Amino acid sequence: MGKLTAWLTLVALLLVALPASARGRIVVPRGAPLELRPVVGNYEASFDVQNDSDEPLVVSRIAPRTDEGDVRLPRRVHARFESGQTSGTIPPHGTARVRVTWAPDRDTHLRSFYGHVMITSTDEAAGEVAVGIAVHAGGLGALGRHVLSTLVTLPLGAAALLALLLVAVGDGRTGRAPRAVALVATSLAALVALLAWWSFDPELVRADGGDALQLVERASFFRSLGVEVSLGVDGVSLPLLVLCALAAPCGVLASWDQRKSPALFFALYTLLEGASLGAFVSEDAVVFLFCLGLALAAAFLLVGLFGRDDARATAGRMLVLGGVGLALTAVALGALHGASARTFLVDGSPTPHTWALPELARVDFAGSRATLLAAPLAKSALVLSLVGLGLLGALFPFHAWLAPVLRSAPPAVSAMLAVGLTRAALLGVLRVEVALLPESLRWAAPAVGALGAAGALYAAFVALGERDLASVVSFALVSASGVALVGVAALTPEALLGAVSAIATAGLAVAAALLALGLLRARAATLDTRALRGLGIEAPLLAGALGVALVASGALPGTASFWTTWLVGLGAVVREPGLAIAVLVGAVLLAASQAGPLLRVVRGRLPDALRTSEALAPYGGRIPDLRAREAAALAPLLLLLVLLGFYPAPLLGRAASTVRDMTELVVPHDAVE
Repeated sequence: MGKLTAWLTLVALLLVALPASARGRIVVPRGAPLELRPVVGNYEASFDVQNDSDEPLVVSRIAPRTDEGDVRLPRRVHARFESGQTSGTIPPHGTARVRVTWAPDRDTHLRSFYGHVMITSTDEAAGEVAVGIAVHAGGLGALGRHVLSTLVTLPLGAAALLALLLVAVGDGRTGRAPRAVALVATSLAALVALLAWWSFDPELVRADGGDALQLVERASFFRSLGVEVSLGVDGVSLPLLVLCALAAPCGVLASWDQRKSPALFFALYTLLEGASLGAFVSEDAVVFLFCLGLALAAAFLLVGLFGRDDARATAGRMLVLGGVGLALTAVALGALHGASARTFLVDGSPTPHTWALPELARVDFAGSRATLLAAPLAKSALVLSLVGLGLLGALFPFHAWLAPVLRSAPPAVSAMLAVGLTRAALLGVLRVEVALLPESLRWAAPAVGALGAAGALYAAFVALGERDLASVVSFALVSASGVALVGVAALTPEALLGAVSAIATAGLAVAAALLALGLLRARAATLDTRALRGLGIEAPLLAGALGVALVASGALPGTASFWTTWLVGLGAVVREPGLAIAVLVGAVLLAASQAGPLLRVVRGRLPDALRTSEALAPYGGRIPDLRAREAAALAPLLLLLVLLGFYPAPLLGRAASTVRDMTELVVPHDAVE
């Protein structure tokens, strides 16, 4: 009995003593991430950990949030108390200083990153807490830290300014101000995009830390919802970003004579550009979906208000199909968000689930027991997101809205859709299917590859029978997107690099072709190949511009798109020879579909019916050649198509490291071995 009494007394004393040791209450800094500053070759900063309690606080561990299998941060980031220890006791109402250091390797490629320092203590109510840290080692001062936000803000700011101008003075009294504002904003955005291209280090890989993202910017947005403004680029998104930014001022120049509501037109046009750029750089799923939705809404208004023929019905079809695609993608990403684990926002605030794409990429959805639509979550999310993004990106067989829209929309709007919104949706395929759901992509690869091959063949074959040149190039875009899908499904670095090239260069080629076709339609009032002849004699500069663009759309040798087919075919033949053959056959059909109409339009003499038509009456029965402003609008895009055709290294070199990392996600080395 005495022993039992002594044992119960000891247990009671322990129960009293243990809570006493755990009554400390930890307080760490919140707000903007702690920025590490350069100090004698290293980067250092410090923060205070407070114990807001009458009892001691035991800190058992302080460490950066990273490990060998999940390199969130670069090597040689350390966090310790000033005493040099990674654990200790903080007295009641006391403070202990933590010093964070980063000693970068001499050959490091990482210049900026965000991360967390984790603190584990006896404050059970708080649990493990985090303090956000950041390093900005690049140059160019404040602009270097905000390249991407500046890039996106410039066109969005122009859209807001033009909207205010429209409200203040009325559309009929704005004069040339709208086009000037749009040209300045889009030109500055193009310069900032070139700065991003110049600042990008193509050698950075995931093992270097920071998820291999560059020019990263992060800020808390809706803490309660776990949403952040998180921007960044890698070797896949950077080319799309730059090409879209470069095409935007070309569209403004091509639309310089816009007479109907110019303030509204250019406000919506810059809104479309800004939203497309935002989708390219967004690393948060909510912001990505918001940018896609904003771009879709701007495109709907532009086509419906300023398009020709049955523009309103065409715009409505695009809005409905795109809206369904956006909803399906949102359901898929929302389900993945709900299955994610507890994590931390950039400022260290805890959140039960994450919307951040890099964080979602760390979740093992394939091993999760979660379901969606009575099927495993990972597989259902892949199907839903692929269909949803396919509707937005005009992938076969969800491309029904594309050709009518490109025929009806103003040329600059059609070009921005080709190089902006549709490309952002296909980038979403790479981000979701490859980065977030690699195991499901392996499972679905045969079906995805077959779908892509069918799209490449079908679109090229249909283009052969089209008579409207805008429809011809629209099916070229669908065919190239099918080739990109084959590259994604092939699961090899060469094929995936070809997919990236297909997404980028096809958008550029079709954008250039649509701008040139818009100038031709403005002169001849038709794009029907049965009515057009003799363009080479009548307008040799316009014929040459159209020739380069159509040849590039057909992926013929000497243009940027040429490398796409061969990279995808080379990568696919290793795993799926049948898909490789289909891609090559589709390439031949695509080349014929673009070259044939071009030859019919350029050769011969202008038909008498067209020469005497009302459309050419103001020009004396002739098709006038390009004016200086029109040539300036087309020249940058055509020059890029030719330069990248003969020397694709700038594009492929920027994407190569990112593509290798993505391929490793889908087919790890240990799985191959």
